Amino acid sequence: MSKQRLETERKFHDYRFADDDNIRSNIKKYYVINKIALEKYYDIISANCKDKKLLEYGCGTGDNIEIFQKLNAQVTGIDISEEGINRANIKSNSKKIDADFFVMDAENTDFQDNSFDLIVGRGIIHHLNLKNIYSETARILNTNGHAVFMEPLGHNPIINLYRKLTPNIRTPDEHPLMKRDLKLLKDYFHNVNLEYFSLLTLLTVPFRNLFIFKPLFRILYIIDKLILKVPFIREWAWIVVIHIHNPKKGIR
Repeated sequence: MSKQRLETERKFHDYRFADDDNIRSNIKKYYVINKIALEKYYDIISANCKDKKLLEYGCGTGDNIEIFQKLNAQVTGIDISEEGINRANIKSNSKKIDADFFVMDAENTDFQDNSFDLIVGRGIIHHLNLKNIYSETARILNTNGHAVFMEPLGHNPIINLYRKLTPNIRTPDEHPLMKRDLKLLKDYFHNVNLEYFSLLTLLTVPFRNLFIFKPLFRILYIIDKLILKVPFIREWAWIVVIHIHNPKKGIR
């Protein structure tokens, strides 16, 4: 990560964590529709992390440490935000959770080759140079390692319009993933699995506090599940869960 981009991201996230993430309070209402995507993300992690060395990119204040510990993972977390890492250490110490946290650039870590069995992250790699993060992930994963990411996509014009109208809740270098970015994964990993979420279910957000929300969400989720199998439609989804396996070593 360039020094300027790193410093911009660091300042934004230091402020975000010091403010208890209130800067993003206006968009949290949309996250209610991502429950199934989040369950998929954790299901993949759960299936691959027992007694394994797990690294979380963009760990922030360590909100996931209890989840990962209960799954019997050996947890390490990194983030560029010193404020986030300080809070993660306080949280793990207060709850007597054995985990290591470091202020570190995910594109250029201090870890040795083949250090981890599993690398995970939510809403993190779209902040980064993708060639750098894919290469670094492949380097520090072991030869049979897995990585799991939950990321936003960048094709839907309505979602992109909302992003343009709310620039203050994100950093200027964010770049929701495009089709070419997902295709690039195959240059660095032998196995690439993608699952898409949240297209028509976006329409349920205005009803999130009403009794109609749950039945309406179920109906639109079933439709989403069918239509998001179609290549030219699934690119308009909001979220993709990425599961990559067996890194190709030495690719830069």
